[in-house]
Amino acid sequence: MKRAMVFIMLCGASAVLVSGCATKKFVREQVGATEGRIGQRVDTQETELRQTSERTGANAQALEQTNQRLQGVDSRVQAVDSRVQGVDSRVTEVSALATEAQRDANAAGEAVRATDQRFANRNNLTTLETKSVFFDFGKADVRDQAMPELEDVAKALKADPNAVVELQGFADPRGSDVYNYRLTRDRVDAVTRYLVQQGVELRRIHAVGMGKARQETGGKADRDALAKSRRVDIVLLAPQS
Repeated sequence: MKRAMVFIMLCGASAVLVSGCATKKFVREQVGATEGRIGQRVDTQETELRQTSERTGANAQALEQTNQRLQGVDSRVQAVDSRVQGVDSRVTEVSALATEAQRDANAAGEAVRATDQRFANRNNLTTLETKSVFFDFGKADVRDQAMPELEDVAKALKADPNAVVELQGFADPRGSDVYNYRLTRDRVDAVTRYLVQQGVELRRIHAVGMGKARQETGGKADRDALAKSRRVDIVLLAPQS
């Protein structure tokens, strides 16, 4: 009986030992498999990380190149912008010059039209002033009291370069026609000479001796009427504006 009990105990111990050995082997196998799988995953992750790092480096390099290209593009854009600003400045300058040229052209056109109008009106004269200077009987000398009147005429002619003056000389009815024509010619010559001495151009003076002045009808002329006949009528004329 004791032997049987010992045998049973030995068999149980052997079973335990055999079971323990089997369990350790299984554990080792499982651990080894797990470590292998973990190692594979680690290797895979390391490979992926390395590839990711490489891609990141490549992306960083590409980004740097892109930044460099962008900087180059920005520089070119700035250069183009500077040229555009320069063109804008030139356009503004040209526009200002064009405006000034148009203004000058308009002014020139107005001047031409004004000149044409003056030319068209050169023979359309308007009377600015009329006056008369008187002479002694049988004389052609300009009286002292007539000189201020003639000086005013000279000033008016010099003030308006387009103005002209007409002189008509007259005599009283006494004496022959030939004598009176010559006398009235001498009188307008005396007035012409005085105006020229005051600086009036001769070409602007138109003078003629008319001979005897026409008298009012009805009776013999009195002393006052005769005195008023011995005269040079002065008409200051200018073209219509």
